[in-house]
Amino acid sequence: MTSSDSGAGRRFPGGRRPAPSVLGYSGSSGLRSADYRGLSLDVARKPFSADAVVRLIGRLGELGFTALHLHLTETHRVGVRLPGFEELAADDAWNARDVSRIVAAAEAAGIAIVPEIDLPSHAAALLAGREHLQLVDRHGRVHEDRLDISRPEALELALALLEAVTVLFPGDAIHLGGDEFFAAPWEDEDAQHPERFPSLVAHARSLLGPAATAQDSYALFVNSLAARAIELGRTPMLWNDHVVPASAEPLEPISTDVVLDVWIRWREWTPSVTDYLRSGYRVINSHGDQLYAVLSEDGPFEPHGKRRFGLLADTFSPRRFMGLAAEDVHREVPSVPAGTPDPVLGASLSLWCDAPDVMGECELLERLDTWLVPFARIMAVDADL
Repeated sequence: MTSSDSGAGRRFPGGRRPAPSVLGYSGSSGLRSADYRGLSLDVARKPFSADAVVRLIGRLGELGFTALHLHLTETHRVGVRLPGFEELAADDAWNARDVSRIVAAAEAAGIAIVPEIDLPSHAAALLAGREHLQLVDRHGRVHEDRLDISRPEALELALALLEAVTVLFPGDAIHLGGDEFFAAPWEDEDAQHPERFPSLVAHARSLLGPAATAQDSYALFVNSLAARAIELGRTPMLWNDHVVPASAEPLEPISTDVVLDVWIRWREWTPSVTDYLRSGYRVINSHGDQLYAVLSEDGPFEPHGKRRFGLLADTFSPRRFMGLAAEDVHREVPSVPAGTPDPVLGASLSLWCDAPDVMGECELLERLDTWLVPFARIMAVDADL
């Protein structure tokens, strides 16, 4: 699993890289302690062998990556046997021995593992046997892949899952998921209705007053998970889909202790990275038009980071965030003055396996390497500036 030019690797004494604190800040200075140079790997939709992931981690270490984000759960599959929730796992899910091997390889390579349990959407596999926790809309339709976060038992389940994954995967960060819970901007008027999910509206209003919305219910849920993550010594991360910026004056703002994984901006009227930064959030750039390698029903992704607007090597910059989805429009975040805390913590590639059988494991990781190399090179150059 190599490309002809790996160029971005670094050598460390004894062959080991120092273990990074990928989302932390150093000491009392408030300065960033390490760049986040990540790969998000979809091991929920596609079963990757522990052997393959161990080899991948070694390659990430050679290239100077600092983090491997493991997307462990999805609508139809749970990719790891979580303590206390073993019955939810797929037959070919990782067991404790597999996880131990992956964790040991990451520690040896200086790669931080960032596990993700994706809630409250994409949750059908996690709700097997708990169907009473599925969300119901105003027409009585059950949404099998959404958790009804208004229910105390739903929060208890989410907290227990969060704690279970921290038992398996040591580290200083955890990803809360949080994407695609509410309607996308192009969905119909009924899907966009502010009271589409009456239980969420009632939940928010019972706690925050009559002006509260379903978005506030979501924020209450995320903040509860984030608070528990922090108690466990983890920095919480969250996909940016449903984060309401301070300028919109939400009744329940999502805590700025949460690091936003910024992958999308669907419309000009939806929040941009600028709105998040002005609200006081730290961010990671996971630009969905530049940094997403996707196995889809249309086939595998192109090599060398080729997307609709060109090659990764020609288009990507760690501070160039999505300006508008599917458009060659970007938001450039200026560098901060020397000695100033930088809210842009780094960037991350993502490998998504929407159609997992399109490529076999070995061929897929060989193809992925043609993306890892230019990404690592750009990140290394940016760090030296």
